[in-house]
Amino acid sequence: MKKITLLLTALFVFTLAKAQDIKLKGNISAENNKIKNVADPTDAQDATTKSYVDSKINSFSGSYNDLLNKPITINTNQVNAITVNNAKVSFPGFGTTLGTVLDGSTELFNGNYDDLINKPVLFDGKFSSLTSKPTTLADYGITDGLAIGATATRALAGNTITITAQQASDIETNNSKISNIQVDWNASTGESAILNKPTVYLKEEVDLLFSQMQDQINSLQQKIQNLSPYSVVAFEGFDYDQGTTLYTKNGGDGWGGAWDNDQSSQTSFGVNKMHYIINSSSSYGGVYNSSRRSNMTYPNLESIGNYLGNDDQQTDIACFSFRNLSETISSGVYYVQFLVQFNDFSDADAGGALNNFFILNQDVSEKLVVRRKNGNIFMAKTKTSTDSADIVDTGVALKGASAAQFVIIQIDFDNNKTSIWVDPELSSFDYQNPSSPNAFLNHIFSFNRITLASQTKWDFGAPTLFDEISVIMKN
Repeated sequence: MKKITLLLTALFVFTLAKAQDIKLKGNISAENNKIKNVADPTDAQDATTKSYVDSKINSFSGSYNDLLNKPITINTNQVNAITVNNAKVSFPGFGTTLGTVLDGSTELFNGNYDDLINKPVLFDGKFSSLTSKPTTLADYGITDGLAIGATATRALAGNTITITAQQASDIETNNSKISNIQVDWNASTGESAILNKPTVYLKEEVDLLFSQMQDQINSLQQKIQNLSPYSVVAFEGFDYDQGTTLYTKNGGDGWGGAWDNDQSSQTSFGVNKMHYIINSSSSYGGVYNSSRRSNMTYPNLESIGNYLGNDDQQTDIACFSFRNLSETISSGVYYVQFLVQFNDFSDADAGGALNNFFILNQDVSEKLVVRRKNGNIFMAKTKTSTDSADIVDTGVALKGASAAQFVIIQIDFDNNKTSIWVDPELSSFDYQNPSSPNAFLNHIFSFNRITLASQTKWDFGAPTLFDEISVIMKN
């Protein structure tokens, strides 16, 4: 019996040793004993050994700051800032409240925008294609100046809107932003209408309006002139810097161009052939010494102080300056007046220095000349007129440097007559019905230019000076 038992035991042990798998069912207890000679695990659910676990764990030696992939911690203030959307840095998943654990990834981003996922898509389309569009001003974030109610309006009603020239230009070129308008807003439909909106005109419309306004201004000016006995057509007071030449000066009113010189096209033309702007303080030698110049004023005539003359380079040299009017005078009744100091030497003593004239021209043609001759002031048709029908003596003597003299010429196209007054009493002179002239010619002419000529011998007599030239139309 014993032999049979041993045989069965041996057979059982031999069978276990040869077995490939042992399948167990139910709980297995080692009763606090070790399980020896276990192989390293290969599958996910295999038991492992101490040796295998020890080989997979590296011992760490260092500080917390040496760690990689550290968890991000934030303080209470940072949590508050994130809660009120006041944080300087925000990340996806940080929608949190005070005292809660942050959800989502807390890793700092290090890369390009293109590396991000879930990037916002830029809108490319028309505003009308959007859904959930704002329908009220408040939806657009506009709250200041709004009245709450069924109709929300900008509180700007009754305000006057003014724009600058630049703003008008911007509107014309469609480059403007229009503000200060009142909006009538329908909160239920989202429709609006602009009240008190400014009227925008095209450039052609603006030009037409200005043209119409100018026509009205011209008409009013004409009516005003009709109420006045006369109107000034042109004026020159020589109000330029003293010591400068008259050539190219362009002041005054009613002229068609600047002062020119009939010798300006010649190669020999220079400063010694130009008139100069001078006054009582100008200091020159010879005949242009201040003691030989009057103060160029006249009772009841307003004068600034500067006048036309020469410096001491121009002696013995004839200077001619001319200026065109803006229109040709050819009808009606006109006055031409000027202040003058003609040189006072006799013709015999002039020694050829005889070019001292005030001339009215039709272009380059002489039509009327006021000149000095034999100690008096004369009026003639040309500089060389000698016939009694062409030249008349006013009977008024030259005053030289002792006083300036005032000359008034009347060209009466209606009566074929040209008259001259020398040194009249301006306070009582009646341009509508003037007193008898000093002289007259049965002569009329068209004119559109005034020429001034002066020539003086060195250190002899007084120089010729001009000032306060006016052309006046009788209404």
